[in-house]
Amino acid sequence: MKNDKAHFVAFVGVMFALIFVLFLLEGAISLFAGSTPCILSLPVAIALSIYDNWKKSFIGGTLLGLSSCLFSLIFASVFLPYANPLIAVLPRIFIGITAYWTYFGFSNLFSNFKNKYVKEALPAALAGAVGAVTNTVLYMLSLYIWGSWLSTIYGQQITTGIQLLTVIYFAVEIVACFILVPVYTAVLRKISHRFIVKKHNIIDNNGAEQSAGENI
Repeated sequence: MKNDKAHFVAFVGVMFALIFVLFLLEGAISLFAGSTPCILSLPVAIALSIYDNWKKSFIGGTLLGLSSCLFSLIFASVFLPYANPLIAVLPRIFIGITAYWTYFGFSNLFSNFKNKYVKEALPAALAGAVGAVTNTVLYMLSLYIWGSWLSTIYGQQITTGIQLLTVIYFAVEIVACFILVPVYTAVLRKISHRFIVKKHNIIDNNGAEQSAGENI
């Protein structure tokens, strides 16, 4: 069990590093715009939320939020106010939760289809779209709640411009998530099957207990 937890913690650490690096690449595109299009990091975060069970569905969005917070601290002169966890982290915790249950629902709905895309990829694509919607809606809500505070720092025009960019980026993000989440989900499943091993005990034909490995 301890070995399983160690593997899982290491896996989450690698995913956090990957999401953060992708977030840096996205940030380089719009370093002075004050808002980052999550066209690479968001699909990975959503895929990380739906590839396993519901208990881990919050992980992807949380890692994305922490990456956003860390990014804002690194580029403090431009983004420091957006390091506020209530803006960067809290809204994104719910990304994976809505995405997971969307994926779960459509997977059950399409389970009898023979077409592999409809049965496996389409639920993940729809979950990606729902995750993108959740990200934008809750992030915009947090910007609205903290709008007065941000306006005193940046000014009303800049704050409004950042909010407008977020809406514009949404159209790009939802397409990216619809396309990339099924791909990332399949890759994550292969990685987890290979590196995260859950041991359990089985009884052999002679009644003796032995240990075997079960991939999850």
